Amino acid sequence: MTYRLHIPGDQHDIYKALPDEARRDIAVCLVDAVHDPLRASEPYGEDDGIIRTVARGRAAVVILIGEQTNTITVLAIAYAG
Repeated sequence: MTYRLHIPGDQHDIYKALPDEARRDIAVCLVDAVHDPLRASEPYGEDDGIIRTVARGRAAVVILIGEQTNTITVLAIAYAG
């Protein structure tokens, strides 16, 4: 099942301001996550299966998995650059 991706405006602004390399890493993470979010991610703190982290290179994204709505929402973007 494919999930729909939702990036709130404030997170999209952060994404747009990142260097190209970080944007590519985040895009790859999110593309992988929309197909199988649990497999493509790691627990964020306690493993509740809902709030997860995807990471690649020096970029990480905290996502909220909405199983009933088949959505993934970006909660936070981090870049160590």
